[in-house]
Amino acid sequence: MLGIRYMSTRRLRWISVIAPTVFVGAFEIVTRSLYGNLVPPWVHVVVALAAVSVAAFAFSTFVFASMRGVEREIMERNRRLAVLNALAADVSESRDLEQVAAATTRSVLAAMSAEAAGLALVSEEDGSLQLVGQDGLNVRCTPEIGAFPLGENDCECRKAVALGRPVLVEDTTQSMPCTGLLGERTGTCVAVPVKSKGRTTGAIFVARDRNRPWQREDVELITAVGAQIGTVLENAQLSSKAEALAVLQERERVSREVHDGLAQTLGYLNVQMSILDRLLTSGETEKAQSEVGEMALVTREAYQDLRQAIVDLRMPLSSTPGLRRTLREYAEKFSRQTGIPCHFEGHRGPPAVLSPTTEVQLIRIVQEAMTNVKKHAPGSEAWLSVEVRNQEALVAIRDNGPGFDLESTIVRGRQYGLHTMKERAESVGGSLRLDSRPGDGTAVEVMVPLEKGKGA
Repeated sequence: MLGIRYMSTRRLRWISVIAPTVFVGAFEIVTRSLYGNLVPPWVHVVVALAAVSVAAFAFSTFVFASMRGVEREIMERNRRLAVLNALAADVSESRDLEQVAAATTRSVLAAMSAEAAGLALVSEEDGSLQLVGQDGLNVRCTPEIGAFPLGENDCECRKAVALGRPVLVEDTTQSMPCTGLLGERTGTCVAVPVKSKGRTTGAIFVARDRNRPWQREDVELITAVGAQIGTVLENAQLSSKAEALAVLQERERVSREVHDGLAQTLGYLNVQMSILDRLLTSGETEKAQSEVGEMALVTREAYQDLRQAIVDLRMPLSSTPGLRRTLREYAEKFSRQTGIPCHFEGHRGPPAVLSPTTEVQLIRIVQEAMTNVKKHAPGSEAWLSVEVRNQEALVAIRDNGPGFDLESTIVRGRQYGLHTMKERAESVGGSLRLDSRPGDGTAVEVMVPLEKGKGA
């Protein structure tokens, strides 16, 4: 299209030079051959000037009309680029399907000055169309209820997907698929396919007042949006699947940890019960009471650990994207729940873009470290920070609690979850370092790699 516009402008420039010359030459030849000796020279000059003036006026009208057409084309191209650039800026960094779909329908609705817009994707399970984003419709697409199944009320999206090209409905009241979704509002609708890597994966539909029929430029713009957004939507779907898989794997890991912890506790209680029975049989009441007290302490700790594991597992990682916001929200929630001040010191460096699995493991490490603060340094303060450098994200957790002697603690087998945290970090290609001294607090540093191709 750009080549055609360029050729039209060049042709117009040559016509503006050649046409007047050809016209004057032809006019002179024709007039002199017809009545060159019949009229005075001054009459011939007047007639020539009049003819040239009329021709110049007609030619200038043609030239300016052509220039206005080219100008309209340029303005339309700029408008299209502005819409596509704004949409790209909205969705380029998002991995959330709902956010990408909402940004798409919002941008299309504003660009077309429309009344309603929707984005539907083809389900991989049964091939049905699922509404994943909308603006101006009386339906909801939220994470709680999932995508909205369109069924037969698809505003001709199914036809656009099947044909692989735009489908125009001049009067929505005459189309059952449109009235079922748009209601009785009178309007005109267009549905265009969404494509990714040569495959049609869904459709965008837009409806507006019937007094503003769709122009070719409008349909081309929506089609361009469908072509641009296809790959982004597919990536968002893959990211959602990866996040779901990461959560499932994390639940399995936590269930194993809870199971192992409870098994150890029950094993300990079983041994202590045998000791308690022997002490009671021999009449050693004081020793028996001491054993009961220790068993009660172990039982309470196991119960608290189990409750904390359940709370951490149920807690969503973040209501907003980004590691910085996730950790800030967690620090605020930890402070409210425990009464221990937890300060988020901020984020240094570029954004930390992590894979879903890495983010899950990193958040669980932070939760484990903060649980240790609550259990072993209840009267202290804690600090959280994030730094991105050299394609890695460094998260530091430190407190000003009593601290402990690291070597002797490891020798006695009380590692405060160090083994679990280290295992989590290493499972995603990262590392963990713990530093603590009596009277000098504790610091935990976790280093994990950024998602490939997404770091600074």
